[in-house]
Amino acid sequence: MKRLIDSINRKLRNDRGDISIFACFFVVGIVMLVAFLLLYASIRITCINIRNGAKMELNNLSASIYADTYRSQRETNFSKYLNTLYSSSDYVQMLEEAVTDGLSNKVPLQTEDYRIRNISLAFHVDGDRVEYVFSCDAEFYIYMFGHSYPAITRHIELTGYHNTKF
Repeated sequence: MKRLIDSINRKLRNDRGDISIFACFFVVGIVMLVAFLLLYASIRITCINIRNGAKMELNNLSASIYADTYRSQRETNFSKYLNTLYSSSDYVQMLEEAVTDGLSNKVPLQTEDYRIRNISLAFHVDGDRVEYVFSCDAEFYIYMFGHSYPAITRHIELTGYHNTKF
C-alpha cells in the first residue's frame, strides 16, 4: 500500500502539466463537434427566417393575384389574364421583382454569412386554382484564415395557391 501511495505522489509531483496526445485530439474533436453543431443551428435558423419572409411575400403576392383575377373575372376576360400570366414575361418579372423587393425588406439578401440567389416564381393553373412556386438558393459561407469560403447551399422552395372561383 505504501508503495502505491509513493507511486501516486511521485506522479503528481513530477508530471504536472503533461497531457497525452490522445487528450489533445479528444479536446480538438469536441471543439470541432461543437463548432459544427453551432454552424448547423445557425444555418437552420437563417433558413427558417428566409422561409418566413418568403411566406409573408407570398401572402402579398396572393393579394395581388386576387385583385388581378377578381378584376379580370368581373370583366369576363379571365382567359386573357391566364394568357398574360403564361405568355408575358414582363408581368411575371414584375411579380418576381415585387416578391424580391419585399423579401429584401424583411431579410437581407446578402450578408457576410450568406447570400440569397436564383430567386424565381413559377405559375401553374389547374382549373380555377392558380398555384405559384417560389424558389431560391441560400449559399452559406464560413470565415477562416482571413477568407470567406462557401460551406453549404440550401435550396428553399415554397408553394402557394389562390382559388379564382368566386
